[in-house]
Amino acid sequence: MKYFMCRFVPPGPDFLKTMTPDDRLLMKSHGEFLQALLERGGVVAHGPVADPAGGWGMSLFEMADTESADDVRAIVAEDPMIKANVGARYDVLPMLQLRMRN
Repeated sequence: MKYFMCRFVPPGPDFLKTMTPDDRLLMKSHGEFLQALLERGGVVAHGPVADPAGGWGMSLFEMADTESADDVRAIVAEDPMIKANVGARYDVLPMLQLRMRN
C-alpha cells in the first residue's frame, strides 16, 4: 500500500472563524465527503488541525501500490469545497513510509 498525507487548506487563514452560514454548509459537506471516504476505506484518518497560523485539515489516504498522487488528486477534486471554487485547495504529499499500530 501507498500512503498520502493531504493538507486541506481553506480559503483563508481566518476562514474557520469568519464562515458565513453558506460556508458552514459547504464545510459540513466537506466533512461528510471525507467521512464517506473513511467509511469506504480510502481514507485512514481525517480531521481539523489547530495551527496558530490558521487552521487546516489533514487526511491520510491509503492507496494501492499501482496508484499515485494523481489518483489522490482526482479523488479530492470531488470535494464539495474544491468543486465550489471558493479558493480552498489540497496539498497531496506522498509519505516515504508509514508505521502504524495494527
